[in-house]
Amino acid sequence: MGRTIRLVMLAALAAAPLLAASPAEAQRRERNPVFRNLSVDITRGGDLDVDFREYGLARGANVELRLRAEVRAVYRCATRAGVVTGGQGDRRIVRQYVSERSTLRADREGRIVGSFTLEAPPAATFCSRDRRPVLVRVTFDDVTLRDVTNNVAVRLEGRYSERLGNRYNPFVVFDRRDDDGDHGDRFRIE
Repeated sequence: MGRTIRLVMLAALAAAPLLAASPAEAQRRERNPVFRNLSVDITRGGDLDVDFREYGLARGANVELRLRAEVRAVYRCATRAGVVTGGQGDRRIVRQYVSERSTLRADREGRIVGSFTLEAPPAATFCSRDRRPVLVRVTFDDVTLRDVTNNVAVRLEGRYSERLGNRYNPFVVFDRRDDDGDHGDRFRIE
């Protein structure tokens, strides 16, 4: 009888940690960070705004996040009166990768609500002395949001492109060519 009691007690001691774990505690151990509710917008100034939520994090965890994209910015020369010149020499395309990093803290439910803004690259001075460069179109490709801490990434599908209207370009009609010089499309967000 002593041996049977000993076996029952050993089995009870082995099962005690499994019985003591609540469902919330078990869920906390199996964290799977995931991005949701992503929204993308291009501002009037040519910046890319990305709003997001990340779920499945540890309560109060500091998480390093990074947004990265390839950007093409098309600049044209405009006079002070707002007239945009039409020659090929009056157009510059700036291509580069841009990124933004930030460290955010998860709330009590293990989620982060955040926003990133990627700015269009500035143009080098290429216009004649009585004209200034004006951003007329911006395109963001390969937009990737990454949680560096937990090694989770999401790639935003598609190309985000927008013609920009401003005081030098109020009707958004004059840059009718793609980056390679061929006739282009209407450059809407796809």
